[in-house]
Amino acid sequence: MPSPAENHDLSGCFACGHRNPSGLALRFRWENGTAVAETLCRPSWVGWRGMVHGGILAAILDEAMGWAVAERGRTGLTARITVHLRLPVVPGQQLTVRGWVERWRRRIARTAADLRTPKGTLVASAEALMLLTEELPSLLLHG
Repeated sequence: MPSPAENHDLSGCFACGHRNPSGLALRFRWENGTAVAETLCRPSWVGWRGMVHGGILAAILDEAMGWAVAERGRTGLTARITVHLRLPVVPGQQLTVRGWVERWRRRIARTAADLRTPKGTLVASAEALMLLTEELPSLLLHG
């Protein structure tokens, strides 16, 4: 079965695309079945009062869960996500995101992720249900 990277051109992806100048530029590696990436929060990610926008943190967590599914050779489309923003994050802060699959069914994966500082302080976490597919739905491809 082809990997998601073989099925889809990810170069323009907002979260992990290497050809997206506005993107997050996340680079994942695998550690014991967990998708892991580091990121340095940029000033352009600011939302309210100098804090990194919660939507950016949610996107980072979502991407980690998607890559955790990808490690198993499948593509996961986020059907439902719950994000828990626990501590404020500011530009210049280094974070590590980890995403993993908690439960795997035929067409659905239950996933989780967390964002931590280099000292291990939890700043955000998430859970998601991912619909498993090998191909993108035709509605997305044809509008």
